[in-house]
Amino acid sequence: MWIQDLGEFDERLTLLGTRQNIIYLAQGDRHMLIGGGGAWIVPELEQQIRERQIDMDRVRYLLIGHSHYDHCGAVPYLQKRYPHIEVLASHGAVKLFGMEKAVNNMRAFSRQALEQMGRPLEFQGVSTEFDGVRVARALRDGDRIDLGGNLSFNVFETPGHSRCALTVYTPEQQWLFPTDSMAIPVGNGNEFICTASESYAVYLNSLLKLVDLDIQACAWEHYGIMTDEHARDIVRRIIFSTLEYKRALGEHVAQSGDAESTARWAARVWLEKTAFDFLPFDVMIHIVRKMVANAVEEQLDEARYLNA
Repeated sequence: MWIQDLGEFDERLTLLGTRQNIIYLAQGDRHMLIGGGGAWIVPELEQQIRERQIDMDRVRYLLIGHSHYDHCGAVPYLQKRYPHIEVLASHGAVKLFGMEKAVNNMRAFSRQALEQMGRPLEFQGVSTEFDGVRVARALRDGDRIDLGGNLSFNVFETPGHSRCALTVYTPEQQWLFPTDSMAIPVGNGNEFICTASESYAVYLNSLLKLVDLDIQACAWEHYGIMTDEHARDIVRRIIFSTLEYKRALGEHVAQSGDAESTARWAARVWLEKTAFDFLPFDVMIHIVRKMVANAVEEQLDEARYLNA
């Protein structure tokens, strides 16, 4: 089953935000938001908090899976609106949030998306602009977040999409939260759009950390949760689709003789399949140029990943 509707998935897990840009509310004795969303989802998020009578005083933590503006863009607003919430992120994300150039880029991309979508730069008197993130706890591979009430999260560092990416997993419920460290489901749920924007080798090595986990539900921050037969063997399916995508880009370059035309073609297909209205073409083409170059230049031992 592929669940994209917002609302309660389980008495301990609720989908908030929008289908394209989800923040999860995990509820143990203490509560945690998983995902920092984009600034443009703030009005929907606040309406959901009000309508569902979510007690924000019980929300202790907010976990940022990685530092891209569609996964941390709502955090500055939330820190101003709910200052008691402690933000958790990787050491890599902490480093980026401390770099003026990186914060300025996040602000520019976030503002561009807000303007493109016709959203204001404030909500109920609180700015939605990206003006930095304060991280209370930096996480590493092997760390654990305990919410009490038999709900805890094991932390995996999973670079490849972003150098600062984290994936978390609940051993009690067997839920996986991969942010963008795993390809995003599109179409009828049997197709995945590749997110290996930094390195295919690093991305696939990160997936090997997850391949033996028992997964009952895989919860992306784009387009929801896969359960049952869709969740079964999900990591191996995405390993296969990633290798397939790398080969397809390499073949397109070989046939066209032009990496730039391949990148422009791949960027258009990527945006058409995801329908992300917050991601401008000029940003996507920048990302895909690197994916195309890596598809040609990175040499992989495919059997190592296919036989995992």
